[in-house]
Amino acid sequence: MEELNKKDIEEKEKVSENVVTEKNEDSSDTLKVKIGTVGNFVLAAFIILIIGTGGLTYYLIHSAKDDYDKQYNEIVSNLTNEENIVEVEEEQEKGTVANIIDSAISEAASSSNPTTTTDENTKKLMNESLVVLYNGLILDTTKMDEVALQYIDSKNEESDKYIITYYSYENYSFKESKLGIFSSQLYDGLVKIDSVGKVAISEDYDAIPRDVKVVNTVPTIVSDNNPKLVDYDSIKTLIVDLDGNGADEYILILANKSIGFSKITLIDSKGSKVADLASIEKSKWKKDTGAEYYLSINNVEVIDVDNDGIMEIVVEIPHATGDPTVSLLKYSNGVLSGKTGIECSLLSE
Repeated sequence: MEELNKKDIEEKEKVSENVVTEKNEDSSDTLKVKIGTVGNFVLAAFIILIIGTGGLTYYLIHSAKDDYDKQYNEIVSNLTNEENIVEVEEEQEKGTVANIIDSAISEAASSSNPTTTTDENTKKLMNESLVVLYNGLILDTTKMDEVALQYIDSKNEESDKYIITYYSYENYSFKESKLGIFSSQLYDGLVKIDSVGKVAISEDYDAIPRDVKVVNTVPTIVSDNNPKLVDYDSIKTLIVDLDGNGADEYILILANKSIGFSKITLIDSKGSKVADLASIEKSKWKKDTGAEYYLSINNVEVIDVDNDGIMEIVVEIPHATGDPTVSLLKYSNGVLSGKTGIECSLLSE
């Protein structure tokens, strides 16, 4: 009986130990599960922290770079503007110095040689009107007419106003700019201007704004409308757009040497005769020399003498004694202004 009880007690104790063991094992497993779950959470949190930190770092780096680039560009722009301002100020200072030097040179030249002053210092102050010379004599360009050439009275206190730079033209082109000087006395105190071309102008503008072409024939459009031109054995034609409308006019210098007659004629762009400008026949030549005289291309200049963009026809009219007169004509929009049909004569009156 006692042995049986002892066995029962031992079996109960074993059972209790097993139960305790199983409980301990269950508790250990539960703890392992809990520890594993916490570890996974911590790992996940650590990974999220790393990713978040990396993103924040990337943002901060690029944001800082953008700010740096912006500040850098602003600094460069400011520096460039400052450099430009400095350059402008330097150029202005250079210009001021240059102006001072130019002014000093001009004043020195004016004080040392008052008769060789420039156009700017003379004409603009002493002679506001345009000065045009023909063979060194004053040509009145205020009216389209036959005008006499004028000498300069050297005894006049204001005569020095004609000692200026002139822009010279000859043979339908610009020749040169040069300071005009008084000639030696011709008459009682009367002088002309030397060192200038055939036509000399006191202002610098383009007096030959359109080309003048010279040919030794009659253009077809002219000959077709003027059949009597075949009677002339000497022909020169000036082809030029006088008024700038895009259509050429024709100035004919014609001579019939079998009868001793010559003339200058204007033809319009359609080939029709506008007018005879001047002529001379054999009966009007000088009889005491026996020399022949024909109007020639030397009697004609085509030039804008009044700076209005229209090229005037300047015809030199010879006389038996003294200087020639000059006939000024303007042709614009089909209208001719000036004296026409002038009969030249070399006979003494």
